[in-house]
Amino acid sequence: MLPQRGQMFDSLRSRLVVSLVSLLTILALASGLATLNAMKKDSEQQAQQVLKVAANVFLQALENRADQLTNSVSILASDFGFRRAVATAEQETVLSVLENHGSRVNADLVLLLSPEGDLLTSTSTDLDSTDLKHVFLQNKVNQSSTVNDILVLAGNSYQLVLVAVKAPQTIAWVGMGFSLNRELAEQIKGITGLDISFTTNSDRGNQTLHSTLHPSIQQSLLPLLPNLADTKQLPFSSNEDQFLSLALTLDQQQLLWAVLHYPSARWLESYQQTRHQLLFIFGVSLTLALLLAFFIARSISQPLRLLSDFASQIGQGLNTTELPLAKGEIGVLGNTLQKMQLDIRSREAELLFQAEHDSLTGLKNRGAAERKMAELLSTEHVALLLLNIKNFRHINDALGFANGDSLLQQMAQRLHQLSPKPLLAARLGGDEFLLLYSQYLSAMQLEQLQQQLHSGYLLADSPLSLKTSIGAYNIEPGSVHANDAIRRLDIALSHAKQQPGLLAFYQQGQDESHQRELTILRDLPGALQQNQLFVMYQPKVDLREKKCSSAEALIRWIHPELGFVPPDEFIKLAEHSGNIALVTEWILTTVVSQLALWYQQGRAITVAVNLSAHDLTNPQLPTHIATLLKRYQLPASVLALEVTEGAVMQDPKQVIQILTELRAMGIELAIDDFGTGQSSLAYLKQLPVHEVKIDRAFIKDIEHNQDDALIVSATTQLAHSLGLKVTAEGLENYAGLALLQRYHCDKVQGYFFSKPLTAEHFSEWLQQFSKQSPQWFEQEISQ
Repeated sequence: MLPQRGQMFDSLRSRLVVSLVSLLTILALASGLATLNAMKKDSEQQAQQVLKVAANVFLQALENRADQLTNSVSILASDFGFRRAVATAEQETVLSVLENHGSRVNADLVLLLSPEGDLLTSTSTDLDSTDLKHVFLQNKVNQSSTVNDILVLAGNSYQLVLVAVKAPQTIAWVGMGFSLNRELAEQIKGITGLDISFTTNSDRGNQTLHSTLHPSIQQSLLPLLPNLADTKQLPFSSNEDQFLSLALTLDQQQLLWAVLHYPSARWLESYQQTRHQLLFIFGVSLTLALLLAFFIARSISQPLRLLSDFASQIGQGLNTTELPLAKGEIGVLGNTLQKMQLDIRSREAELLFQAEHDSLTGLKNRGAAERKMAELLSTEHVALLLLNIKNFRHINDALGFANGDSLLQQMAQRLHQLSPKPLLAARLGGDEFLLLYSQYLSAMQLEQLQQQLHSGYLLADSPLSLKTSIGAYNIEPGSVHANDAIRRLDIALSHAKQQPGLLAFYQQGQDESHQRELTILRDLPGALQQNQLFVMYQPKVDLREKKCSSAEALIRWIHPELGFVPPDEFIKLAEHSGNIALVTEWILTTVVSQLALWYQQGRAITVAVNLSAHDLTNPQLPTHIATLLKRYQLPASVLALEVTEGAVMQDPKQVIQILTELRAMGIELAIDDFGTGQSSLAYLKQLPVHEVKIDRAFIKDIEHNQDDALIVSATTQLAHSLGLKVTAEGLENYAGLALLQRYHCDKVQGYFFSKPLTAEHFSEWLQQFSKQSPQWFEQEISQ
């Protein structure tokens, strides 16, 4: 007889069974639901974590590109030759340097801005000043010498870095940029495994610039994206949960965005499979003992907890322990996470190495060297060496860039083998290498290091020996910053290149001299326009006629900060920088205009102007002078030109041709500083000149030095035999005047008669001399 249903549930066994089954059912249901929810949440978090890791990798890649651009642009901005070219507005040189440096780092855009933000030159013909004006204004607000931003310029997006070019004030802004194009998007996809879209987010909706998504998906997905600024750069579902996306703003105006797309199917598929398995386990667990259910729950929850902890540690960048071996989907997921961890570590190590090392030689780069120097300069005695391979450019031209790169790699290996061994070896760019020692080095040690770098290189299967220029700088603790140390080291290297042994230490005061030269180079063009320069006139007295009808024009400059700048100093710098043509044009115009004024006053004066070697190789010089004389309605005889023997020797054939044209115009020509050159007699008979000027070195002590007297006498006789007049420079006393008259010298100039005078004082002196000359001259000679 079977018990009734009410009695069945009243029994202790039944109640225990029902209680146990109910409890097991509730526990199973609760465990199943909790596990499913946890797994779904965990899978979604993992997907979000993948997006965040991918975003970090992407941002790190952009940062590395920005660092690469910043280093390249900073090197270019600090380059002395480039700053000089910018300061002197050498357009062709500036464009050539920009293209050269841009090609080295594969920059898609290289440009130069004026200090006011106007576009001076660019490798892109589509840009204009308005495209970059707001970047310049932003820099003005931030008062920064470096600008790093991502912009949309002329329909293209660029990662752009601008660096101020200072000498020492800001004279320009130089910039380089990488394009954010489909090629970059594909590279990011190759690293992260996720699709990426570069898009603009505006009031008119999203507009795609570049994307790795299939075009059909782009059409359906991107228009449905929300206002990207509202996402606050957090993961969000898009396209009806088809993708989990993450939007990253790339510019400060939040107009340009990078959107990473993680297909929801990737993590939902694993979640669905796990859910089916759990439902099956739930059905089986109803028939198993509580221990079996507990074991199953434990076997599922424990690996999930480990995976969650493992993924969390990866996201935080912590050192994680290895996961225990697991099977099934959990094992696949665990292996995937471990592989992802290894890939991330590998990419981080690679990015870190690239950020601190030179890609060609494997040596530390400029940024890493400066950071190391900053650590040591404040506390340690440090010796810095800057090495440069002499004639490396000729090696590149003769043997090709591949062999040039091979030579740089061999040099890098040799630097690690030096004795004493450097604490750090770095390549700053081109063929310049930096060595850092934690002790002072002597001149003998420099010679030993130079000898170790001399031979043992192999290029194109042939042995090669090198000459290296070495600039050295021994630095006391806390005496200088890294940037100043490198600048002074570069000055030492420049001096080393001019020394016979190619070795030089930085000497105190060279930095100030370098800054003085930069100031002169920077201010000279403006000084010409602002009339800071002026002309002095020194009389030239005719000894036969005892009168003065000619003078020499001498240029002078009173700098508002530097004071009096000697002509030899700024003219030499002007010749090296290419500004000498501006100086020559200014003095010719100034002298001719003054001559026109004197002619209007009835004074027939001939003024001599000195020309440089650069002027004498300019085929347009005769035409320019003829035009100038015609403008002021003056005869050619009022102007005389003086050239040095050294200038003639630059290009004798070209110089003689130009001098011949000038003589044919009726301009008087003179050889200045005669006797100080090396080929005076060889070229004197070929030069179409009227006069030679004996250098003051032979005149100032002529009454005491018999050798000088013989030289002056012989030179005068030789010049007269060739039909040339002779002028003596630097006459200072009566005895010298008597000897020059005895040697039949034609003209003299010097402090004996007058120092250089302004135009007004020269006119006054000329009037006084013309009235008193005969009587005064006879009295002075009689003495």
